[in-house]
Amino acid sequence: MRPTRVGALICTAALALTMCACGPDGGQQPYELQDADALLASGAFDPSMGPVEPQAVAALYGLDPATVEDCVSYMAANTSVSADELTVLVLTDEQAAQAALEACQARVDSQIAVCESYCPAAVPRLEGAVIRQAGRTVLLAVGDPALLPGAVNGLHA
Repeated sequence: MRPTRVGALICTAALALTMCACGPDGGQQPYELQDADALLASGAFDPSMGPVEPQAVAALYGLDPATVEDCVSYMAANTSVSADELTVLVLTDEQAAQAALEACQARVDSQIAVCESYCPAAVPRLEGAVIRQAGRTVLLAVGDPALLPGAVNGLHA
């Protein structure tokens, strides 16, 4: 096989594993809005993060507002130096949650493309984003990649 095909196969396999890890997790407890407080206290995020108005969250992620029952969201105050964000979404059903999961991944991909040119230090944090669906809830967390997975995994342990 040519090296480019091997690379393409490796990338495809990695993407498939990532999507499985990010997709619906039948046995996982749904995320709750107060999970955001526990994650913020973990030290994995930029301390300057501030709340995003709930009515702005659907527009920010490109979601149908009618599918968002509740949410909490925080973003870095200075997005020119930090891409940290944390959002917990409660959707109307699992189909809406799947759409939100995909929208969150698209947002992170878009942020990576933007940050590569003006804030390259934020790219590793974006690449280490945790995006998960549990039932009709979705969690998006961009923070310290060394601390974030453990903090998220410890939520319902």
